[in-house]
Amino acid sequence: MSLITATPERDAARAAAPADLRFEPYPGDWIAAARALAAELKPGAAERDHQRIRPADAIRRLRETGIVNLFYPREHGGGGGSVRDAAWSVLEIARGDGSVGALLGFHMYNSAVPLFHDFTGDNAAIVRQATAGRWYWGNVTQYVNREFFATPHPDGGYVINGVKKWNTGAPLANVTTVLAEHSNRQHFIYGYLPTDREGIRFHDDWNPIGLRGADSSTVSFDNVRLYADEVIPWKHAGTQRSVLPFWTTFGALYYSAVYLGSALAALDAARDYALHDRRQSILPGASSIGGDPLVQTQFADLWIKVEAALGYFDRFIADLQAGWDGRAHIDEDGLSELSVKSLGLRSHASQIALEVTPRVFEFAGGRGTSAANDFDRYWRDVRTLASHDPLVLSLRLVGDYALNGTLPRFPSRFPEPARA
Repeated sequence: MSLITATPERDAARAAAPADLRFEPYPGDWIAAARALAAELKPGAAERDHQRIRPADAIRRLRETGIVNLFYPREHGGGGGSVRDAAWSVLEIARGDGSVGALLGFHMYNSAVPLFHDFTGDNAAIVRQATAGRWYWGNVTQYVNREFFATPHPDGGYVINGVKKWNTGAPLANVTTVLAEHSNRQHFIYGYLPTDREGIRFHDDWNPIGLRGADSSTVSFDNVRLYADEVIPWKHAGTQRSVLPFWTTFGALYYSAVYLGSALAALDAARDYALHDRRQSILPGASSIGGDPLVQTQFADLWIKVEAALGYFDRFIADLQAGWDGRAHIDEDGLSELSVKSLGLRSHASQIALEVTPRVFEFAGGRGTSAANDFDRYWRDVRTLASHDPLVLSLRLVGDYALNGTLPRFPSRFPEPARA
């Protein structure tokens, strides 16, 4: 895929719907729609992984089916889906192709950034544009990157300069979120803009062991114009000086969905091999791999662990849905409790997935190591995503909460302004 780096100043052509893109009516069952799309994606997943192919066609299908609009409110043209619809859609897509699942997960919580900024009006003007174009959203966030600045422009809006790494989905996106420090170094500026805006350059340096199609290349901004109507209005008190409300919580949920979808994909591969293929040795008396009592016992162990993790997943989804429904009145303690619980889920889901995904080889034996099977893909995908944030950091916060009742806080990233 060739990346366009410069277009006329206000041209949002990439964010517009191509003439040959066929928007389908929203489905009645979002999770079933995601499962059906995953079935489309699954046959080519190994080849895309081998060839490191960006899944542009998959992004196209996410837009055509309307899944990209799932979580937006119906009154703004969205699909009106629930937290469960969104989370399980990511899981189902990841079960078909881990890279596409990760791309959808990052889209889900980056496309919700306007909602996180405005708990009462949903930043409706932005959302209506997104739903009309069925935009796929990329991500240029990374709060830890402090050398990425927004300088006020005399005609309004800002000029963005700097470099950021790990920008999942941005090279494939119609629009991307962009988080920058205000040049006064007192607060953040959050905006969105088309990815073909003049001055944006994608470095095409994404080359990990897993999630090979989930392009997260480095991106540089060289005097990139962010217009006033592209700045996402902050509808909370003061200015944004810390992490967005619900940001880490929804992020952890979608990470967990990718982990568990990958674990289920590994079990699917193990089951399919056991029922339809053969290996060098099985227990005497068994007529097939699936008929081997030892294999059945091994499979049961992994299946039970994944089923238990899915129960944890659903329980947290219910907690988050309640918090999201009451977001207009949620306080800092409520946000913090959801955040630490989400980290608990994310930690557990990653550990289960890291245990389950490599064990597909136990069912396939030596024949299963053929590169054509690509059975190692499931572990590589999970390992790549789980390495994004060290597990031990999440476990420490969860442990302090579980043991001492301590809620995590998200302090200001900026020094307090001097008082007059």
